[in-house]
Amino acid sequence: QLPEKIAQKKGIDVVVCIDEFQQIAEFKDSKAFQKRLRSVWQLQKSVSYCLFGSKKHLMNELFEKKSLPFYKFGDTVYLPKIGTEDWVDYICGRFEATGKHISAELAGKICRAVDNHSSYVQQLAWLVWIHTDETATEQDFEGAYQDIIDQNTPLFEKQTESLTAYQMNFLRAVLEGVHREFTTRAVLQKYKLGSSANVSIVKRALLKKELIEMEKRQVVIPDPVMEEWLRRELGL
Repeated sequence: QLPEKIAQKKGIDVVVCIDEFQQIAEFKDSKAFQKRLRSVWQLQKSVSYCLFGSKKHLMNELFEKKSLPFYKFGDTVYLPKIGTEDWVDYICGRFEATGKHISAELAGKICRAVDNHSSYVQQLAWLVWIHTDETATEQDFEGAYQDIIDQNTPLFEKQTESLTAYQMNFLRAVLEGVHREFTTRAVLQKYKLGSSANVSIVKRALLKKELIEMEKRQVVIPDPVMEEWLRRELGL
């Protein structure tokens, strides 16, 4: 109730921003806590809440599952990726500010290599900067790209070590361009996915692990660096 009390006392409107809100699902007695929060928040007149989360699947569950307290609590906004043009200006500017130079073309290549994924763009750009003496080169980029894969390999290994053969086969199918209609006879046989019912189980499990996502009714691998790592691991 503190934000509302402050707002009322000072005669102002308050916006409270909470990042990684999906973590609330891991709290002890989470459902009771969510219920308590909503019961208080919905009565506040001078406070608005912006609840951010990077785990799309978990955020969707919090606000779209009818049995949970935050069901339809507010407007859902899916933030688009930052555009390449804006990233290029930023990357080039940061290089110049430190006495180094990178071409707009190479800065754009950094963005494309990681599909404009914000944290990866920053990580890869930083690694290119580390490799660069004065002016960033193609060789600096290649070295940095290998670094970003190497740095994330332990995480990817941990995320995939417990996957079943069916789940790995499903990921292979996605990597080879299958994004829908996994239950056709040709796909089932080619990728050894078992039955149609089994495909549903596998898909649900991979969604829960957030190794895949649904995008315009198509299955995609949301992590661009993991996608490249998987291609190399599977020899694709």
